Amino acid sequence: MPPLRVRSRLSASPRRQAQRGVIMVLVLVALVLLLVAVAGMLRATSTSTSVIGNLAFRRDLTNRAELAIAAAKAALNSGAGGITNQAASNYSSIRLASPTGAGAIGIPAVLISDSAYATAGYSCMDGSGNILASASCTAGSDGILIRWVIDRQCAATGKFNTSACGYINSSKDQGGTAWLHKPNGAASALYRISVRVSGPRNTEAYIQATAG
Repeated sequence: MPPLRVRSRLSASPRRQAQRGVIMVLVLVALVLLLVAVAGMLRATSTSTSVIGNLAFRRDLTNRAELAIAAAKAALNSGAGGITNQAASNYSSIRLASPTGAGAIGIPAVLISDSAYATAGYSCMDGSGNILASASCTAGSDGILIRWVIDRQCAATGKFNTSACGYINSSKDQGGTAWLHKPNGAASALYRISVRVSGPRNTEAYIQATAG
């Protein structure tokens, strides 16, 4: 009877097992780093999208302010701008006071305060350019509400005079690099148009222009 041959199964060396363990740890570390990088990219993308959205809102509000500026200039051309206040045209015959202090931005206080604006009896406008009475100043379905005021740059009511009022000297007009004089010209009052546009997400824009 031939002798039995027993083949022993050699196990993997301890050194090879240790190497396999190190590779597993490196792979796990690499996966964690990749996850952190992906999370950072997603957060940066979300922040950029939010910033771009807010800028788009402000740009849209700035464009809507042109509606109020056009309405204010139309009111001046049709007879507003006299020596007395005209609430129906959102007009003040004297320079409106602005808040003072570190947060002052040179905007009339009556335009910043909703209650003061309502008390003055000024009308407003929705995002489509429709004029709303003072008691109906609420934003429409698009969330847009436009308020504006016109104030003559004079220290007191009454007849215009250059010593108490800001003015435009219409006897001169600039053309190119030289001054061209207009015949029979005279100084005229300067008017400031201030517009506040409120929109979605508590976004606000303030725009100012002058007329004379």
